[in-house]
Amino acid sequence: MLFVVGSIVTNVLLLIWLRVLRVPVPALVTLNYFICVGIAAIVSPPSWAQIRQVAPLALGIIGILGILFISVFALTGRAARDIGVGLTGMLAKLSVVLPVGFSALFLGEALSPAQGVGLIAGIGAIIAIHMPYLQGGRWKTLLHAAQLGLLLWLGNGIIDILFKAYQPQWKPLDTLHIPLLIMSVAGTLGVLWHVLRGEGALLLRSRLWGAAFLLGSTNLLSIFFYLKALATFPAVQFFLWNNLGIVLLSGVVGVIAFREKLTKAVVVGYALGVAAIFLVSR
Repeated sequence: MLFVVGSIVTNVLLLIWLRVLRVPVPALVTLNYFICVGIAAIVSPPSWAQIRQVAPLALGIIGILGILFISVFALTGRAARDIGVGLTGMLAKLSVVLPVGFSALFLGEALSPAQGVGLIAGIGAIIAIHMPYLQGGRWKTLLHAAQLGLLLWLGNGIIDILFKAYQPQWKPLDTLHIPLLIMSVAGTLGVLWHVLRGEGALLLRSRLWGAAFLLGSTNLLSIFFYLKALATFPAVQFFLWNNLGIVLLSGVVGVIAFREKLTKAVVVGYALGVAAIFLVSR
């Protein structure tokens, strides 16, 4: 159970660091991946022989995941600062409904009545948490929050779908090698993005590296706990505990530590979100 608790706590810590570390999010996320790769390479270095055994298409998917990783993580940082830690945590974990829907529509997997209700509850949760903006007549704020929320939801969902569809093709690699390769791509893309924008010097600032070490070490620790818990408990049971734990803890942290508003609509959204995760994971 220690690994499950560790996974929940470190995932929420990532949201906290992204909110409180007052450095540019794209640069922070870029350097975070180099910290992760450096530590992972020391702990479990991959061999070229293992990498060559992976099919070219599966390696290409690792490249696509690298693009998604840095994009979604940067978006998570922006969302944590703009719409709050609690809502960001819930939207990220609500992405669990997408791979279930994808599996039912495109992979021919059966969708139980409970999962169908869970998908509807998930959509209802997304609508409910944006209601305060609508009720306040803040249309521009609503559009901004909805854009961040939907992109975060879709991005995490697509990552889950790709992992579900292609994980069997990565069997030649050890468990820790997959995130190592994905993060290598993500970090490299982040550097190229900064260089092309003429902001390469920003990545050399010592203050930024200190923040990146805090975020990156927490990020890698979250992956360690995630993989250990997944190897210890049945997948469905772990995902249920992990997702619900992150949603609830991030909500509590948001309200207590950051004084995020908890309106009736948001409470309904949290309730629907918890129900959606529970039903979809059955």
